[in-house]
Amino acid sequence: MKHKKRGFFRRIIGFTLLELMVSMVVLALLMLVVFNMLETTTKAWSQSTERVQTFKEARVAFEGLTRRIGQAMLNTYFDYKYRTPVPRPNERPTGYERKSDLHFISGRSEDVLESERFPTHCVFFQAPLSFSLDPSNQSFGSLLNSWGYYIERNTDEDQIPEFLTGFETITGKERYRLMEFRPPTENFKVYSSDLKTRYNTEWFKNDVVQKAYTPGGRPFSRAIAENIVALIIEPKESTSTTETDNSLAPDYEYDSRRFQKDKKPKDPTKHQLPPLIDVTMVAIDEGSAIRNEQREGQLTEIVPKNLFQKVTDYDKDLDELKRILESKNIKYRVFHETVAVRASKFSDSALQR
Repeated sequence: MKHKKRGFFRRIIGFTLLELMVSMVVLALLMLVVFNMLETTTKAWSQSTERVQTFKEARVAFEGLTRRIGQAMLNTYFDYKYRTPVPRPNERPTGYERKSDLHFISGRSEDVLESERFPTHCVFFQAPLSFSLDPSNQSFGSLLNSWGYYIERNTDEDQIPEFLTGFETITGKERYRLMEFRPPTENFKVYSSDLKTRYNTEWFKNDVVQKAYTPGGRPFSRAIAENIVALIIEPKESTSTTETDNSLAPDYEYDSRRFQKDKKPKDPTKHQLPPLIDVTMVAIDEGSAIRNEQREGQLTEIVPKNLFQKVTDYDKDLDELKRILESKNIKYRVFHETVAVRASKFSDSALQR
């Protein structure tokens, strides 16, 4: 801006046209830079928020899963030990041994549940979770429940309201879902009069496969997250530092009553909870599930059955699963946590000898 003095007065001459044009160009460049920065920041924020919201259900389900697995218990006690499983009349005991009426079992779902409908792994146990549908039991704070987690390929037809079931355009959506098995305390079967249910999987297998309901019509199992394609359960000792050190469950299989099935009374897992459990869960987003279904023409199995059979191959199997998902342009997220089972007393396993 130019000024010109004449005596005691000053007259403002003003900006030249060239100065105005340069100022406008500089201002336009500054605005362009600011808008580009704002657009980039907004896009990154939207993508981050969308990603968080996409896997929010899976994250909440995973946190509940790991928290409840850590509450597993066997309520062990010491009783007389005999030479034979069924002592003869007047037979003298040879010592003491740890016993339990409860059960902890995990492994490949196809083996545990004896059905190909359930991919990857599953886990079932008892815990004081105090879940009851009877109002008179609400005051009890440590009621025992059977609990479990597994993946099932199913539809959500039972969640469609009755007044919409008549429309042909509204049908059940088939997806892989993380299921939570949680019969109420009133349907607790471990202490049933049929004693053999204590020694095998009858307390949960038939109810899971055949979809059992309470007398009031409430299902024992419910879906807690959609688009969960893999669940890997690895029980291990607290001294294990690598996958090669896992002698407790080298095939991912753990069963506190395996000694009865294999007829090995000195099995280290006999009435024992694993000290640590590595839990891995893989979730995909709904958009990827829709695209994959449209590309294949139907909902297909994403995780090959040959994966996650040996603990020593865990890293290789997980990398292979990631490669498969990325090759199909599927957005995914891997959840992983090592859970400490608080009721585990594996350090004094020598008392089992």
